[in-house]
Amino acid sequence: MAKRYGLTVTACSTGYVVQALVNNFLPLLFVYFSTAYKIPVYLISTVIAYNFVLQILIDMLSSSFILKIGHRASCILSGTSACVGLVILAITPFVVSGYIAIYVGIMIAVTFMAAGSGLSEVLLSPIIEALPFENKSSMMSFLHSFYCLGHLVLVLLSTAFFVLFGVDKWYILALFFVLIPAIEVILFSVCPIIKPTGDERVVKKLQLFKNKRFLLLFVLMISAGACEQAIAQWASYFAESGLKVSKTMGDLLGASTFALFMFLSRFLHGLSGKKFNVSTLILICSVGLTACYLLTVLQPNAVLSLIFISLSGFFVGIVWPGVYSIGGDLFSSGGTTMFSMLALGGDVGCTLGPTLVGFIASGTSMNMGILIATIFPLLLLFGMLILKRTAKDELVKLR
Repeated sequence: MAKRYGLTVTACSTGYVVQALVNNFLPLLFVYFSTAYKIPVYLISTVIAYNFVLQILIDMLSSSFILKIGHRASCILSGTSACVGLVILAITPFVVSGYIAIYVGIMIAVTFMAAGSGLSEVLLSPIIEALPFENKSSMMSFLHSFYCLGHLVLVLLSTAFFVLFGVDKWYILALFFVLIPAIEVILFSVCPIIKPTGDERVVKKLQLFKNKRFLLLFVLMISAGACEQAIAQWASYFAESGLKVSKTMGDLLGASTFALFMFLSRFLHGLSGKKFNVSTLILICSVGLTACYLLTVLQPNAVLSLIFISLSGFFVGIVWPGVYSIGGDLFSSGGTTMFSMLALGGDVGCTLGPTLVGFIASGTSMNMGILIATIFPLLLLFGMLILKRTAKDELVKLR
């Protein structure tokens, strides 16, 4: 029966590739935009914050909208919005001049891209959760592995393009990437979609937040988003500015290896089936992640720092889909509304993590920014310990 939904899995996987593209393409250009267009670093930091703040608003408001127009139409709208954002980004330097005008154009492009990404985060996980697969925890990790794969392919293609044609031709690459959300739109136009469980009776958001276990899940999602994006959004900049390596080496050894290890952890968990308890894995990963953050900045060897950046991707990989899986088990009737609130928590973290790093780095150094961000994996560790203690019986039954 599950074989019928292979096209649906492909469509959702493509959606996560698109999400990786629109969230991580601009950070590869931060240094170039700062030097070529004279955009100050503090304004570049607001691009990251604005991207995820807008996604937070979409997480908060979109569930009712999605239930009204349907999941298929919402997925098509998501891909279309990403296409429009990439086109606007590519043409901005040719229609305006001056760093303020270019900055505004970038923000308009980010508006469309963030709208597409925010809708995807709310839509894709409940669509997969609704499909008739036996082990949904593994399937959730498998789905989310395509975000990492998309990030990895993005960095490798971008690096190769920049080496061959120059970073100043980045707009050509942006137009090429429009093809990916266009494919997403086509796939969602034809694939079968099952209405997520719980959408028959819409759960009120306030009802969820009155539940202490859900509040813990929400905190875990904040931690997951912050841990992931604090490194992902600044890996290239950290390597270039903090470790004094070239852009090519920074992208290859920083951003791309981070994405590779993140993909491996999710993909391997997807293959593992029922062998591992998700909550235990998240605890182990939170300890490893804390160690990687500290070792990245507290020892002086640049090569080792890049290695620890990469390893942090492995440890953070299963946290986001793992918390989603726990939510699906503990709140099986939560439906799209529950997943949208978890996505809200994740995007709050995605905003807090890189913004805090950028803010601290602008006044001190990138090393100090990442050091302060160690608070997020520690929050993940203690939050998971509390959840295991307060919901022990339910967590034992996790798929």
